[in-house]
Amino acid sequence: MDIQEIDLGNTVVRACLQDSTRLVVGFENGAGKAAQGGDAWAQGIARYAGWDGLHIMPKTLNWYQASDLWDYFHLAGKTGFFEGYESVVTYGSSMGGFAAMAFAKLIGAQRVVAIQPRSTLRWTLPWRSEQSDNMVYNRVGPHADAVDGLTPEMDVQVFADPFFARDWNHAKRVPGATLYRVPLVKHNVPRVLKEIGILSEVARRAIDGRLEPSWFREQMRGRGRSVHYQFCLEKALSRRQPEGAVIKHGIRQLGPNPKTK
Repeated sequence: MDIQEIDLGNTVVRACLQDSTRLVVGFENGAGKAAQGGDAWAQGIARYAGWDGLHIMPKTLNWYQASDLWDYFHLAGKTGFFEGYESVVTYGSSMGGFAAMAFAKLIGAQRVVAIQPRSTLRWTLPWRSEQSDNMVYNRVGPHADAVDGLTPEMDVQVFADPFFARDWNHAKRVPGATLYRVPLVKHNVPRVLKEIGILSEVARRAIDGRLEPSWFREQMRGRGRSVHYQFCLEKALSRRQPEGAVIKHGIRQLGPNPKTK
């Protein structure tokens, strides 16, 4: 495998090429991953599947607004880099999910896999949209709305918690998307899928276009194995008195073993 890194200034691009007809463009959901070493987002999945990978690692939480990355993709497109692939897929979560949609049209992606993405950076929405105190980013204009990066022909797959209004409203805002429900986990979909033991398989199937909603629903029946799901479930039940308190007490009486619960 040929691995090269390009430092664009605000962003590091890691190219992992192994002569595949499919390119997976993975976008990190945070910042500073390049400096930490180790695999980038989707790098392991692409490597073991035999796909080429282009892994995008921002240095700061700039919500992929830095011009260096947009210029890089424009140049790559003009040189015909993406035309050499039969299939181009973008994949990311949260901030990376925003980017997976925002850059899709620019790089000619046929498929987009976005986990709990923010669909726009604009806060003037009918629902509370900001992420957190350390991820404040509110803007309009070019590149600020991820939906602008999509076309009707794309296969867009979005994963989110239907009971977490902020994420679900962003998910529903994506036109033509296939929505996969991961209930009662809030903004922790990858963590819960990993604790269940299905994150890699879900990603592979989604990227490959083989993810069936019926299969996914069946796998989600095992979410009781996730410690984080149990925590979220207890908090949700505790808000419903008095029934919630009784059920919550019963869950605790089962002990710490997730399989028992």
